[in-house]
Amino acid sequence: MQRYIRMLRDGKLKVTPRREAILAYFLKEGKYATPEQVWEDLRLSLGRLGLPTVYRNLEELHGLGILVRVEGAENRFHYGLCRADDPHAHHHHIVCMECRRMQEVEGCLVEALSGRIEAETGFKLTGHTINLQGLCRSCAVGVADTGHPGDHR
Repeated sequence: MQRYIRMLRDGKLKVTPRREAILAYFLKEGKYATPEQVWEDLRLSLGRLGLPTVYRNLEELHGLGILVRVEGAENRFHYGLCRADDPHAHHHHIVCMECRRMQEVEGCLVEALSGRIEAETGFKLTGHTINLQGLCRSCAVGVADTGHPGDHR
């Protein structure tokens, strides 16, 4: 938690009870969530917490590199805690489509392919976004055993 508190302060954002609660939520859950899920889980414990406040705080935390924002089903954004050693260094995240757990993937294969991509397309690459999706080890066991994701019989 202290690492993320430091990042808030370094980013010139106040450490508020709402921001601390959002950070604690993601530390505890270890998976990504929509703003509505975060709001639903925190609104009772925080009292007056509006959905716009959750959206604003999630975007601020994303801007500092504390949270990662990925596009999930139905073109909706999901947020999760970025646990990379250096959240500002280029890396990707992979999300389990069954349990929504998220993990960092260090390095980038696109950088190794950038010359080929530029030569074939004529485009100059200025950036990219990759959404890696799959099944985590626990959920994949269910598929291997039963043929159904998440079925851990």
